[in-house]
Formats: sequence, C-alpha cells, structure tokens
Amino acid sequence: MHLNERQRRNDEQTANAVARGLNILAVRDAEVARRYMQHKQVPDHVIERVLDHPGLRRQESAAQSVSEAITPSAPEDK
Repeated sequence: MHLNERQRRNDEQTANAVARGLNILAVRDAEVARRYMQHKQVPDHVIERVLDHPGLRRQESAAQSVSEAITPSAPEDK
C-alpha cells in the first residue's frame, strides 16, 4: 500500500465521519455530534471548525450525501 493511498482512505473516513456528525447535529445537538466525531477520531480542530463556523464547512460529495444520510427505515412487511 502506498502512503498516498493510505492518506486518501483516512481522509475519506474523516470526511464521512464529519458528514455523519453534521447529520447528527441536524437531528440532535452539537454535543452528541461532537462526541460522535471524537469517537471516530476526527481531529479537534476539524470538529471545532465544522461545529462552530458553519460558513467554513466543506461541501460534502453526492456520494456522502447518500451514504451518510440518516433516514428512517422502511416498514417491514408482515
């Protein structure tokens, strides 16, 4: 594995954790979102930026919008 491949994967994991954290923020509160991102090892400076400065947030990709969305489950057929 090359270093840049490992770095790209880590960045993608961080980006996905931030996207999920922002979804949590939308449905819960900042403290729950902060704890989730800390659990996912998002760097503290990134957590502060995304929670305290919404205008500085990076735009999530279309794939993140779908994969990190918090959506209700479909009812099970019985």
